[in-house]
Order: sequence, then structure tokens, then C-alpha cells
Amino acid sequence: MPKTRIVVIEDHIMVRQFFANMLRDQLQLTVAAECATVAEGCAACLREKPELAVVDWALPDGKGFEVIRTVGAQLPRTRWLFISSNEQEHMVREAIELGVHGFVLKRADLSTLREAVTRVLAGETYYCQRSAKLYVEAMRSEASAVGSNLTTRERQVLRAFARGENLKELAERLELTVKTVNNVMTSIKEKLSLHEPGSLVRYAIKHGYVEEP
Repeated sequence: MPKTRIVVIEDHIMVRQFFANMLRDQLQLTVAAECATVAEGCAACLREKPELAVVDWALPDGKGFEVIRTVGAQLPRTRWLFISSNEQEHMVREAIELGVHGFVLKRADLSTLREAVTRVLAGETYYCQRSAKLYVEAMRSEASAVGSNLTTRERQVLRAFARGENLKELAERLELTVKTVNNVMTSIKEKLSLHEPGSLVRYAIKHGYVEEP
């Protein structure tokens, strides 16, 4: 059976060579290409069609995420594992939104990287402990920032809407007119930039409105 093919995209030569040697010697994988830039990485991934791409988040000609944005749709069988020394909340949130299968911060030990490679190749999703914590912090910050723009009445209406109350029942319970409730709903949609009922419900569930008393 042919060995699993890996593309490593990392601009620091020493780090790139270290990763490549580890993949070859410790995990018996084939490193099909070693690249230093987004452009080189995109070309190598399209050429080699690897089972896994190990990509640094920060590269000389852009963010590593540009690789998956540029060629990801053309490589449905490629799994993506990102590494980074930068620890920013938005970085991990963006990785999840892009469908990245794994994320490891460079402060982690070598065993964490080996586990990440093994599990991502096995079809799992693996985010190291610190990157997972960053994601939780990002979601908490986002909820606080966006949710703070809603008034007490808007929060009340959104919570009731997400729990399944129709507007007439909601208006009666809150002793408001249906028109007033409609106006409040319009304001919520504009503030959150969410105009579909399903999107509003998912937002409310995600940010804890449904569980609030």
C-alpha cells in the first residue's frame, strides 16, 4: 500500500525540516512537498493532492488560511491541520468556520502534534487544549459584544421567539400589541444581521437565550 502523502507549508526552514523529519521517521508518512509560502503551498497541494496538509497560520505572503480558501474546494479528500505560534481568539474561530480538521499551537509538545496528525488522518477533528480554550473565549467575547447591543425588551422577545412562541401569544403575554412585537423583531434582525427565523433560533440557542429564565 502506498504511504500517506503529506504537504508541509511552513516558512521557517528549521521548523519545516523538523516537522517533515518527524512525519517521515516517527509516523512513516511520505512528505510529498515542503513549501514556504501560500503560493507554493497552493501549487503543491493541487499537484500532489495529499491526504493531509500541515499549514502554518502565518506565512510571508499571507495567512495560511488562504491555502484552504484557494484550493480546498478542489481537494475534497485532503485533510487540513494548522499550526501557529500566534494565540488569537479569532484565529481559531475562523479555522472552525473554514472546516479545518485540526489546530495545534506551537507551544504544545511534540506528542500533541503527533496525536493531531494521527487523529486527523483517521477522520477525526483535533484541536489542542489551548486552541479549544481560545475558541470558547472567542464565542464568549462575541456573545458579549453582540448581545450587549440588544435592549432588555429585545432579549425578552428573542428568547420567547426561540422557545417557539408565536407573535400573537408573545404580544398577549408581554401585554404589547402585535405591531410592537413585530417592530421589536425587526430591530433584532437588523442588529444581528440575521433575517431568517432559523438563523435567529440558532443564534439564540448558541448564545444561551433559550436556557435563560
